[in-house]
Amino acid sequence: MAQSTEKSKRLGELVRQAEASRLRLSETHARLKKTLDVPSRIKASFTDGPAKWLGGSLVAGVATGFLFRPRKSKVSARVKSVRKERNFLFGLVALLFTLSKPVAKIYASKFLKDYLTRRFVGGTHGRAGSLRAPPH
Repeated sequence: MAQSTEKSKRLGELVRQAEASRLRLSETHARLKKTLDVPSRIKASFTDGPAKWLGGSLVAGVATGFLFRPRKSKVSARVKSVRKERNFLFGLVALLFTLSKPVAKIYASKFLKDYLTRRFVGGTHGRAGSLRAPPH
């Protein structure tokens, strides 16, 4: 009988140790999960101090701009005078050409779609004036 109480005490002690181990393991797991959750840590850091993040990005952008800017080459005065000056009219023509590209693409695709529809689906095969019914 003394042996059974000794076994039950030992068993109770082992159960308590297992529970304590599980508790420590779950706490360690929670800490590790919080430590390794990088997106939530970044979000918390940004919400705690957005000025630091914005200032740091500004400094990084300026530093990158200074580090990777193209070096100025020495250009002689003669080469400078050869280069054509762009005036307002040239800029306006270039702007109109740039703006007309999408319109031309839309018109060309519509024209091609209409042509292919007439050709393969059975629309009219002739010119625009041939939409009248045949005489017979």
